[in-house]
Amino acid sequence: MGYQRPRLRGADGRGRARGIGHGAGQRCGGGLTQMGDLLDDQARFIAVLQRGPSAFPEGLFADAADRVLLGLRAHANTISHARLVALEETYPRTREYLGEADFNALSRDFIERAEVRPRKLMQLGAGLADFLADRVQDMAAVDLARIEWAWLQSYHSAEAQALQLADLAGMDEQGLLDLGLALHPSMRIVETRTALGPLMPELSESAAPEMRHLLITRPAHEVLLHPLAPLSANLVMQTQFPAPMGNLLARAIERAGEAEALPAIFALVGAGALVRSQE
Repeated sequence: MGYQRPRLRGADGRGRARGIGHGAGQRCGGGLTQMGDLLDDQARFIAVLQRGPSAFPEGLFADAADRVLLGLRAHANTISHARLVALEETYPRTREYLGEADFNALSRDFIERAEVRPRKLMQLGAGLADFLADRVQDMAAVDLARIEWAWLQSYHSAEAQALQLADLAGMDEQGLLDLGLALHPSMRIVETRTALGPLMPELSESAAPEMRHLLITRPAHEVLLHPLAPLSANLVMQTQFPAPMGNLLARAIERAGEAEALPAIFALVGAGALVRSQE
């Protein structure tokens, strides 16, 4: 025989069921139901799910305490499992790198942190890389976690028309210098502590050994990964956008000379990192 879901106790001591229309201010049998009571009950119920028996409120549930705790324990196990699965799906490479057992143990500690418990699944993995930085010695695991979280943020970013190299071809010199630029909504850049090639095998041919910046973009439907040379990375990280192309070009020339400036900017445009500024 399985457990029964705990029933919220009503003010009259009976188990309470609420349906459509039982909101604040609706007349029910000559009286008024109070939305505040429901919200208070929900808050207490959630506190029990998050903090366990220590937060068990006197008189909230109609069933005996041992039956309620049995049901809540099953609910908590289901919720905890779903949250662990969400982390696994957010960080598959980090999980593979650390090994299933170590990743699972670290994940359990992470989701029990006070600031993580209230999060919805979509934001559950925020900050895992910083958490790992305090718990593991291998910086490659931290780098992978940063990349995977940035990838997810890029994937869920707003749509926008990326600037393309073909758009620049038809401009005269003054039009090109005056062109207003902004960062594409999907643009993320991750600075790593370890080399990109060994970290991401698919980048082993395109990432020079000294590269420590990974540009992540989604100019169309697919998330793209681009190892960045130091100059291109500096332009993205140090320029105050929106900015005219002339400012970007001047900064690049100042840092690396004219011969290196245009290739650095073209690398950003080709990667889909920039859009036309609306300002």
